[in-house]
Amino acid sequence: MRGIGTLLLAGVSFMGLVDPALAQETAENSSSQSAIGVGEIIVTARRREETLQDVPLTVQAVTGAEISKLNVREFKEIQSLVPGLTLAQDPNGIATRATLRGIAYDVNASGNNGTIEFYLNDAPTSAPILFQSMFDIGQIEVLRGPQGTLRGRASPSGSITVTTRRPDLSEVGGSVSGTVNTWGDVNGQAALNIPLINDRLGIRLAGILDEGDDNRISSINNSTDPSRRTEGGRVSLRAVPFDALTLDGSYTTTLRKAVTFVQAESLDYADPTAPPSPIPIAPGDRLSVMYAPYTYRQAFTVYNWSAHLQVWGQSVNYVGSHNRQEIHSSQTNDLGAALPATVPQSFLDAAQVADITATQTNHELRLSSDTRIAGIFDYVVGALWNKNDNPTLLDIQTPVFAGSAARPLLLNHTSVLRTGGSFERSFFGNLTAHIGASTELSGGIRRIRYHSTGGLSTNGVDIPAADEDRVLHATIYSASLKHNFTRNLMAYASFGTSWRPGSATNPVQLRNQSQPYGLLASLYYPDPEKSKSYELGIKSLWLDGKLRVNLTGYHQTFDNFAYAAPNIFYISDVGGTTGVRSITTLTVGVPAKVDGVELEVGGTPVRGWDIGANLSYANGRITNATIPCNPYAGIPTAADILAATGGQQVAVCQVDKLRSGTNSPFVATLQSSYETGLSSSIDGYLRGLVTFYGKSKNDPTNPIDDISAYGLINLFAGIRAADDSWDIGIYAKNMLDTDRVLSRTATAPVSGASVVGGVAPASAYRNISMTAEREVGITARFAIGSR
Repeated sequence: MRGIGTLLLAGVSFMGLVDPALAQETAENSSSQSAIGVGEIIVTARRREETLQDVPLTVQAVTGAEISKLNVREFKEIQSLVPGLTLAQDPNGIATRATLRGIAYDVNASGNNGTIEFYLNDAPTSAPILFQSMFDIGQIEVLRGPQGTLRGRASPSGSITVTTRRPDLSEVGGSVSGTVNTWGDVNGQAALNIPLINDRLGIRLAGILDEGDDNRISSINNSTDPSRRTEGGRVSLRAVPFDALTLDGSYTTTLRKAVTFVQAESLDYADPTAPPSPIPIAPGDRLSVMYAPYTYRQAFTVYNWSAHLQVWGQSVNYVGSHNRQEIHSSQTNDLGAALPATVPQSFLDAAQVADITATQTNHELRLSSDTRIAGIFDYVVGALWNKNDNPTLLDIQTPVFAGSAARPLLLNHTSVLRTGGSFERSFFGNLTAHIGASTELSGGIRRIRYHSTGGLSTNGVDIPAADEDRVLHATIYSASLKHNFTRNLMAYASFGTSWRPGSATNPVQLRNQSQPYGLLASLYYPDPEKSKSYELGIKSLWLDGKLRVNLTGYHQTFDNFAYAAPNIFYISDVGGTTGVRSITTLTVGVPAKVDGVELEVGGTPVRGWDIGANLSYANGRITNATIPCNPYAGIPTAADILAATGGQQVAVCQVDKLRSGTNSPFVATLQSSYETGLSSSIDGYLRGLVTFYGKSKNDPTNPIDDISAYGLINLFAGIRAADDSWDIGIYAKNMLDTDRVLSRTATAPVSGASVVGGVAPASAYRNISMTAEREVGITARFAIGSR
């Protein structure tokens, strides 16, 4: 698709082909359930089962059935179903990014404390674990707005919970499914359910194998093909020793290996005033110029366990988890092939090699009411114990040249060890008063104690400026009032606060700085972030229940939002030698605010045809902030920095109305499906998903990275057994093969080489990212017994 007019025409044409994927299963193991227009949707956002229409906050849920129907194989694809949500992972396999309600989460800025918290089987988990291929999923819930007084950790923008399928205790069953596309990608999944003791003990086995060409970007300077392979398995147990007690446990292991190239384009493609590149490259060529690819290996193991006891009208819930991540990542330091190809191959292959072994352990205990106290009050009280340990060992390989990049001297290796982690303990409670049959008042509180530690050494020498031993305390609140005017019309108002510790990533970025002073020294540990959110919403059913309309408006303010200023030059003093270095990100705390509106519409015009639309508008901006910047023409010298800053080691600028997230402020999805019987035992279906992204202005200092509006259309068609025992279909993702550049660096990447008596060379290309190419494939699924 090349224009908005084409998109709108296609959107109208396919309105009857799209499936409303935002629903949660009433029963976790129902592989065939989907959101039926205005059918009853059950969510557990407030730690109890409620219909979506009764919950006084914005919740969207995606069932395992919808994941299968829309061929969602990667966690990040959930963003196509949830307007305003952006999910991405860096090609190094380490850093993840997420944006919701206009506020971005970047692991380079926020570390383990994102604006969105992620949960696996109700326990806090690290985002990279979920960013691997999904398999045997029961449901995913996206909760918008501040969270933390009902479960887990405080999060200002929302929470995403993923629940895997539980064993069925009464019926043997199993399923196999597979996907093959025109690119040669293969995805196979299988599950087997066995009741060991009827209604008392069961086991479920599930696995996945996924192979593909990763981002399908190849390099003109390296013949290696991009690739990705993921394999994983899960064993789940459920036991019900007696009716009041349910025990669950699971073990999940996944392994992913990837080879990735970063896409490039000629400097003069978007900026005709720039010098031409040796080999012209346009975005549509989908090429890289890297001499060596990014490679990574991720090995994750996750243990989850939980217990639910019902006694005397109360529920006692315990949730525990332990996960371990082992990541080996090699990130080349010459993204733009700035070095001449004639230098030694070891110089061209120089990289930053990271070895990370991280663990996270969680314990949470909750007591809640099953039966209202005095017929009026529901409550939840609990405590969380969360410990993270994430040591990282880096081997930084730096080519050293004399005078120019054509005179190689040596390949220097710098060993950097970052140790540390965090330990959080918190207590929380939430009380809801039911005033009459129509009104509900709820309030919650969480008290947090957060202890963060860290150390840094370079080639075995400790860096005192990077020592960390912080103990922080915070209290967050929430309150909501809802009123049912009629059975089909509810309105609510809510208020919530949130908190995050300030970033601890700057000491790692500034690891070569032995004597920081003044402004640069003050940036090592930004102050904690605080936020306040105000929300008004209406949920309603119309036309005798055939039409659902939900509308939400919100305003949120932030103090010390973690903003990562990119590619900042600063004066470095390595071993007493003054020089200029550039770091990937330098994080500071800035004021920010966001105003937004969210609309959900769903209906069932006729039997078998469901249609729904979701819209999100979030205007998030950083206001009146002081951020690190580069007010130089080209690459500065130390003298240039000192002159521009009045003797400081880094420059800062005042900015206003800078975007707090890089996704489009306006996103809309149009979804619906049509299903009809072809015979007494076979049904036919047509499904589709149209996702529209409005235009986006990204970095205001980068005049060439703005994104014009575009849309993506996915279509699905097939036949299935009326009893859902088999399903065969075809699909097309990005059916119109929309090509849109989604990010574009302002300048050419600079080689990570060190040039004695000179400056590191810059590339003749810039790095970009684009929408994925059109994908056409075939899917098949077969199942027996319990799914």
